[in-house]
Order: sequence, then C-alpha cells, then structure tokens
Amino acid sequence: MFKTDDNYNLYFDGLVSEDQEIKFKKLIDEYKLAPEFINLLKIDFNFRVSNTYDVHKTLIWVLYKTLGPYAITIFFAEDDHPSGCEYQAKVDFYVDESGNFDYELKNHLFIYEDFRLSEKCEERKAEKSVGFEKDRRIKGNIRKMELGTFIKSVSAE
Repeated sequence: MFKTDDNYNLYFDGLVSEDQEIKFKKLIDEYKLAPEFINLLKIDFNFRVSNTYDVHKTLIWVLYKTLGPYAITIFFAEDDHPSGCEYQAKVDFYVDESGNFDYELKNHLFIYEDFRLSEKCEERKAEKSVGFEKDRRIKGNIRKMELGTFIKSVSAE
C-alpha cells in the first residue's frame, strides 16, 4: 500500500463524554491504533494524520463502539507520488441509531494541471489503475458485528 497523507472529518451530535473518551483510548490501545487518533474526538474537521489507510476500517468500527451514530469523511492522498499525478481515495461512512451503515469508497487518479506527467503517471492513466482498492458502496448493520466481520463486509473480494 502507499504512504498516505490523510484528512478526517468527523460528524456526531453532542459532546464526547469523559466515559466515551476513556473507552476510545482503551479501544485505540487494544487495537493498536495510532495514539494521535484521540485528538479526532477534539477536532471535528480537518484532523490530519499520515499513513492510516490500512487501519481506517478498524477506526470506523472503534468510533461506532465509542460514539454510536456518527458520520465520517476520510480523504487519503498518496504521499510519495510520481510527478504530475497522485492516487486519492475518499471514504464516506454513516451509521444511524439502529446500527444501519453506509460505507462508500471512491478512488481517483488526480492529475496536476500545469505539470508534465511523468512516465509513471502516463502508465497509470493508460492502465486506468484503481489505486487503493476497488470502488464500492456497502450497506449493512454494524450493531452486532465483531471487528473482523465488519472489516470483511466492507473490503473488496
């Protein structure tokens, strides 16, 4: 997978209680997520962190176990990209009070205007390569899902 520059925008009703924050910290430790994620509860928009694509599905599940209903938009951009282009991915996730969720992943090959495309970028355009994972939109109910089941349900086959 690519090294990434990531931006998280979290949306939820209300304030995070002290109990929720403690639970979130405990789950971060248990699932070996980056300790910086605790700041996500304090910064609703434009929380930035690097190289978290591989763990974003775990984080989504942990956030549900902590907050209940919420929504999140995550932008991933290839950090070390060839001159003229970069892979980007956007994840939108929403879960309601009943545990019904909607997970959508969209990939994009971003071409920088006014830059000469490198050979690698030309290859990427010609191959129409995916980048991160295949685009997908998955709906389900997370309420009784264990972490492994959730990750499998939103992952490419």
